[in-house]
Amino acid sequence: MADAYKNSIVLVAIYVCIGERILWIRRGIAPQVGKWAIPGGYMEQGETPEQAACRELLEETCIRVEPDDLTLVSVSTLLHMAQTHLVFRCHLDSQPESQTTEEALELGWFAESELVWDDVAFPSVEPQVRQVYSWLASGRYGIRIGFVNEKGSHYKHYELARTPS
Repeated sequence: MADAYKNSIVLVAIYVCIGERILWIRRGIAPQVGKWAIPGGYMEQGETPEQAACRELLEETCIRVEPDDLTLVSVSTLLHMAQTHLVFRCHLDSQPESQTTEEALELGWFAESELVWDDVAFPSVEPQVRQVYSWLASGRYGIRIGFVNEKGSHYKHYELARTPS
């Protein structure tokens, strides 16, 4: 069919944060088996992005969070891969019960200084990850919106309004 649409695929990911630590999984499936990544995966029909992120987290780590607990972190379009990535964060008070799965061979809660950056599955996410760690340290959050093309990453940062103390 010559007129068939070629739509972007939507992926979701979720930063689960406790203080200045973020949950990482050691990938059990391709691509990048054995490397560290943020929980996430493909959005399915009939799901909101927040529901998809919660489902992926549950499938990979057996950690349950609710869609209302999520805040948007980033909207990224990877033009060369026809993908749109929606990334969220949630904050927990303490480490929840969790377990490894076929998709997540190991779970780790890492502060920025503890993460082995050379062992991260997708090095292109480093600027976003470092931004999230910076937000955790400062308590000032924002949203990154942008795209990646053959010339590199192009993002704008939008600071979120602070809640009065």
